[in-house]
Amino acid sequence: MKKVIFLLVLIFGFTIFNAQTENLIKNNSESYLGDINKKTKIKVVFDSVSLQNNSPETYKVSGYTDVEGTKANFNGTIILNLKETKKSPKENLKIYDFKLSEEGTGKHNGIFSGNMLFLSLGKLAVISFEGNWENYEKTLKFPVYFDNSNKIYNLKK
Repeated sequence: MKKVIFLLVLIFGFTIFNAQTENLIKNNSESYLGDINKKTKIKVVFDSVSLQNNSPETYKVSGYTDVEGTKANFNGTIILNLKETKKSPKENLKIYDFKLSEEGTGKHNGIFSGNMLFLSLGKLAVISFEGNWENYEKTLKFPVYFDNSNKIYNLKK
């Protein structure tokens, strides 16, 4: 009986945590702010975040980027990197890999990829994305960084 109760608590807790993670990634529908190549401003909005049923800790995402007024829709994935998370000396840090593919075929459309860092600070969640953007033609590649420091998410409990 104790094993059944433990299993139910574990499943229920996992479901709540993943639902909470989906909402955290959405950042309360607020933009993540950052830059490309340390000079061009970028806004990133996640409109949809859903946990993949067949792959725990893999989230399918969609939204749009806004680079100096030019918007592009994207689809992608955010996947928990267990190996890197376990290496982290901080127990409250989770490391994810992300890949966001913009729609369009122009010179300024491409793929964002890198790491998403999820840092839980008590009732606050700080989320940052760091990596690269590369156009589909592979003629442009720039470092990219964006985070939720403009709207640090309050984990109300």
